[in-house]
Amino acid sequence: MRLFLTCLGVDGHDDLLVSVTGRGATIGVVLNAIDDRPSDRALAGEIEHAEMTRLGLRPVELDLREHADVARLATVDALWVRGGNTFALRSAMAAHGADTVITRRIGDDSLGYAGYSAGAAVLSPDLSAVAEVDDPSVVASPITIGLGVLDRPLIPHIGGSYDDGIACTALSRRLAAEGITHHALRDGEALVSLGGELRLVPRR
Repeated sequence: MRLFLTCLGVDGHDDLLVSVTGRGATIGVVLNAIDDRPSDRALAGEIEHAEMTRLGLRPVELDLREHADVARLATVDALWVRGGNTFALRSAMAAHGADTVITRRIGDDSLGYAGYSAGAAVLSPDLSAVAEVDDPSVVASPITIGLGVLDRPLIPHIGGSYDDGIACTALSRRLAAEGITHHALRDGEALVSLGGELRLVPRR
């Protein structure tokens, strides 16, 4: 299992991302976490493609709401899954079975998975808690079961002084008080697996 999970983009961990994806990899760029903000899609795509190209990767955009693009999952070496709304992303992953394909390929180590914020949180087994910080109503039928790649929920943006950071920090504290174990990820940190156990890499 190869994973690279952060709060905001590559976050200074260029080398670790490339270790997960492989040098020169064809990487599927997934923007579905902003499906509720269609006017942002073009610019977001340009930004994410430029970042992957800067790292020597070969980005191709995949819209998981489209059956043809789900079929193209078989042709990429890795995924780069942008942040946004976790429930918008989860809904797109379920639309044509991308969730099943992604989970299987992560499990058999044929796909490196890199994602930030919602793109990381969606790997949790249960998304119920995320509804406190992400609006589930952006989709008609929110799915609260995550992909289950992680063994516990992931809450990003811990310690941030902005609105999302404050809300996520409060959620993490509540979960901790209730004895619910979770990954509490701070901006600048990365959760990384290169085939072994997940390890937390501190801010650089």
